[in-house]
Amino acid sequence: MIPSAVVRRVVGLVAAVAASAFSPCWAQSSGADAARKTEAAAPRGFAWEAAKNGRRVLLVGTIHVGRTAAPPADCSQRFAEAAVVAFEADVFDAQRVGQLVQKIAMYPPQEADLKSRLPAPLRQRVEALLARHGLDSPALWRMKPWMLANTLVVIEASRLGFSPAYATEATLHEFARTCGKAIVEIEGIEKQLGIFDSTSPELQLAYLEQAVKGIESGESEREVRRLVAAWEKRDAADIERVLATMRASKGAAERFVVEQVIDARHPAMVEAIERFAASGKLHLVAVGSLHYFGPNGLLALLRGRGYTIRPLD
Repeated sequence: MIPSAVVRRVVGLVAAVAASAFSPCWAQSSGADAARKTEAAAPRGFAWEAAKNGRRVLLVGTIHVGRTAAPPADCSQRFAEAAVVAFEADVFDAQRVGQLVQKIAMYPPQEADLKSRLPAPLRQRVEALLARHGLDSPALWRMKPWMLANTLVVIEASRLGFSPAYATEATLHEFARTCGKAIVEIEGIEKQLGIFDSTSPELQLAYLEQAVKGIESGESEREVRRLVAAWEKRDAADIERVLATMRASKGAAERFVVEQVIDARHPAMVEAIERFAASGKLHLVAVGSLHYFGPNGLLALLRGRGYTIRPLD
């Protein structure tokens, strides 16, 4: 079975934005979740140093959901020497995020909502998924198809115990805030949302349908667990296998994710990393883990520009 394109967004782009748009979904906490908050969190995930001609930058492969709360920020360890933390987008200004979601990802109040736009069979399947989670909010039906797709996947991840509150970005944002590091954006929320919003109505519906199908079949659950496990174990080989499977797919939603959501963003990311390296200030660059791997990934592109890549413990 071809892995779901949409579930990759949980570890790739707008999970935190989706969480901000419908926060009640992850406000609930089970006993197991409460216990996880107290667990010690050893360093996990992917991290490298990229260096060229005496210039260097620190790279972190992030995951946009997690299941274990990180320990309090330690300003003397690991990334302490970094002066600046660079995120794909700063999603921690709730007011700004909410405004952009309303502007880009939601239908205006005077327009028809998504429920009235969907084909009846797909609408019924979405309604069934929402009912499974006890959700019946008009705000969900104001979302455009791509935003609802991402939100459904994040809701499903939350059900499994994977929350945006424990994302790598949340940990690094707390580190930057506590330790007095500057924060910059590589892209910004508006640009990221625009990638999805620029797609055709047909592709948006296909994207939503694939998300629904993945949740119904259990494929989304398997993919979330696999990707989180690969990140936790620093299993680069499994990330490479996931990407290879995605690239082999002929589905429209898969092609969109590979070509537009992943590969098309890399040239600008590499240019940003080059600017950071030349700035005279050590930057810690936090980008979704899927972006680093494969023949078109950031590590390969940086090596092509003469950088030496060294894994960090």
